[in-house]
Amino acid sequence: MTVAILVPWRADGGPRQTVWAWVRRQWARWPDWQIVTGSPPDGPWSKGAAVADALRQTDADVLVVADADVWSDGIPAAVNAVAGGRARWAMPHQLVRRLTEDATRAVLDGAPLDGQPTQETHPGMPGGGLVVLARDVLTGVPMDPHFEGWGQEDQAWALALTTLAGPMWRGTADLTHLWHPPAPRRSRAVGSTASLARYRRYQAASGQVSQMRALVATFCPTPLEGSPMTYRYRNGNTGDEVEYPQPNARLEMLPNWERIAAPAPEPEEQPSPVTVPPERPSQQAPKAAWIEYATSRAQGTEEAAEVATLTKAELIDRYGKETTDG
Repeated sequence: MTVAILVPWRADGGPRQTVWAWVRRQWARWPDWQIVTGSPPDGPWSKGAAVADALRQTDADVLVVADADVWSDGIPAAVNAVAGGRARWAMPHQLVRRLTEDATRAVLDGAPLDGQPTQETHPGMPGGGLVVLARDVLTGVPMDPHFEGWGQEDQAWALALTTLAGPMWRGTADLTHLWHPPAPRRSRAVGSTASLARYRRYQAASGQVSQMRALVATFCPTPLEGSPMTYRYRNGNTGDEVEYPQPNARLEMLPNWERIAAPAPEPEEQPSPVTVPPERPSQQAPKAAWIEYATSRAQGTEEAAEVATLTKAELIDRYGKETTDG
């Protein structure tokens, strides 16, 4: 099982460059994992186009889509959840800790990441920061390249992933975001009017497989078929498995229960074709019709073989009297 880290990136020569250099050194903890940076075409920034560019450069089985300014110690657990088949996509973190500018500078100068002061701590947005996926999931549910600038692309992607690839596995670690000058956007919550309008299309399609596939198909030639929206859990002590339409808060908290990927639906068994026996022909019908009728009423292979040796009169005499018209 091969792993690649896909980092959407466009060099700017500023503080982001220094932050990415630090983050890249952290990824070196796993020398077998490939590190790939992807960039969008010239023009407005598009994270979706950058991720697609990175994907084209690797054939790894498990893919980590990671922003260039974040880190989490929960990465191995999320990778193992996907590689082990317990989830089709995963995120390692619950909370995002945004470091202050001074704290980031200290980390870049060699200070430990843990314990640094933050300017804000908030729940991590699904689809943002760090996302681990099986390869078929990323190829079938790619990030929308039509989001330009920063804002709403991560949220829209999470809605598409949940609808088409099923529930996300989520770890309990924190995600640390290193400081850099903020990107231009309309507001903290909204990237642009166009991005907000496109995000609303994802909201309307959320949970609707056919509608979401149609939306993804506008930029993906082979959108994922879609999986049942179920949350499945396994008891580590007994092996019992249960399934719910929504996350089960109690099982999420119990250490002996873990969320696992729902099994792929079994192909529907096609019913055997129903053979309708021919109706008894009239005495004026050709001999071939009587042979077909007699064969359908024959008891066993020997009698069926004998049918072909009988004359039409013998067929009528033997099989025509067993039933009556009407």
